[in-house]
Amino acid sequence: MSKGNKKIQVEVKETPNNREGFVELELYVNDEKIGQLQQEEGQTVTVKTNSGTESKVRTVDEGINKLIMDYNLHQM
Repeated sequence: MSKGNKKIQVEVKETPNNREGFVELELYVNDEKIGQLQQEEGQTVTVKTNSGTESKVRTVDEGINKLIMDYNLHQM
């Protein structure tokens, strides 16, 4: 038996820690923070999940996809 499609709201917010040469973003699904992305200029993106795992990816888009996949695997 298959599940019906669920509507979810995904939101990317900048944090107050953003400055020139450093980007920090938080990813929310249905107003629940699921992780954080950080990138120094010219460096790889660090992805931090709420469970405490940390990994590196090449782009911010890859990081967002990784967080959403992790959320779908473990939370939904």
